[in-house]
Amino acid sequence: MNPATRGGLALLALALGVPLELAAQGAGTAGAQVLQLPAGSRAAGLSGAYTAADGDADVVFYNPAGLASLQLAAGASYQRHVESVRLGSGAGALRLGGVVLGFGVAYLDAGDITVVEPDARFGGERGTSTGRVASAREAAARLAVAVPLVARRMRVGAAAGFVSSELDEVGRSAPVLDAGVQYLATPFLTIGAAVLNLGPSLSGDAAADAPLPTEIRTGVLVELEPAAGLGVVASLDLAHRFEEGATIVAAGLEAGLVPGAARPFGAVARIGYDAGTGGDGLGPLRLGGSVSLRGIAVDYTYQSLDFFGAVHRIGVRWVRLP
Repeated sequence: MNPATRGGLALLALALGVPLELAAQGAGTAGAQVLQLPAGSRAAGLSGAYTAADGDADVVFYNPAGLASLQLAAGASYQRHVESVRLGSGAGALRLGGVVLGFGVAYLDAGDITVVEPDARFGGERGTSTGRVASAREAAARLAVAVPLVARRMRVGAAAGFVSSELDEVGRSAPVLDAGVQYLATPFLTIGAAVLNLGPSLSGDAAADAPLPTEIRTGVLVELEPAAGLGVVASLDLAHRFEEGATIVAAGLEAGLVPGAARPFGAVARIGYDAGTGGDGLGPLRLGGSVSLRGIAVDYTYQSLDFFGAVHRIGVRWVRLP
């Protein structure tokens, strides 16, 4: 591995808080970090426990079946990570007859670094700048379709897309497939399941391929009927990640003032827990909330990455109300 590639990988690993071996995408580890980080704004505040969710276009990243509940929706989010890493996403949904079409785009930009050649005179502990710049970037895009079934109590959906990764001008790419189902067990309880990131390994200019981060997710979402304008939403996901051989838990809780017919304004607080990041000492908790006016909501999420510092995500969602 040349110093430029190692430098770009080291920057990406540091920014995302993952071991360099994982960022290097060696044997037994998954590639495409952009597919492993929470997308969307509300979903991030709930730590990605979104397999049974259906309230906005960002469900396309977690379970395409959730799109079947929407008429017209859009959303976008942005997060500046540590070491100038930028993470963003955009999603949309449109109902055409009995079918809902959706799309989702996510990107990860680890920025640019100046390549430094190790100096053997100092045992490799010091280096000399070459003046050359290395970069690390990834992107993923999906198109999805979803339909309601069984008197609209069941939803099914599928998505197909493309993911690409570039580390120091070394490119890899692969097609990606998702599929999911949701079932409205009661007016307050939704159950969901999805398989995400199916596809061949990332391949291209690099010497070794890297498998996609395929996972199976199951989740439940409980939404209590608002009393005096106050509502509560709780979600829980179990995700089995095949390349890691591990099952992780993610959960979220949202409570506050819910908009209604006579009250267009809303404000809620959120807390999320992700055991998948807590094990790395990166701070498993996320805190945030949103304010909304009619169909427009602005979200904020805070996460502490311990000695890497804090990161902040902002986003906006729009849903056409009935």
